[in-house]
Amino acid sequence: MFFKIKKIIVKDLFRIFIIIFLFFTSLKADTNLWVGKWIAMDKWKSEFTIELNKDGTAFSDYANGTEGSWKLVDGNAKISWDNGKSDFIFIGVMGYQRLHKSKQSSYTAGIKKKLPN
Repeated sequence: MFFKIKKIIVKDLFRIFIIIFLFFTSLKADTNLWVGKWIAMDKWKSEFTIELNKDGTAFSDYANGTEGSWKLVDGNAKISWDNGKSDFIFIGVMGYQRLHKSKQSSYTAGIKKKLPN
């Protein structure tokens, strides 16, 4: 009886371990989707670059350039810029999209991942 209970507990612990492993593996995969350089457009359709790094830092060459940080929110990339603005990059029905917000306005524009050189 004792060995039967012990065997059941070991099986349950193994299943829990597998579930936790798969959960954290999927989070890492989602992060890797967003890491890299992106070609973004402002509301006037001018192109600029956004770079998302593995360490959670973000850089943009828009205007004079800006820095910030990014994190995963529901599997999408949420960027908080040091100047108080934010971007939310997600996969929509029309492909990758970028929702930009500032105190003055907000807009949505397409965005595409820059291919490695």
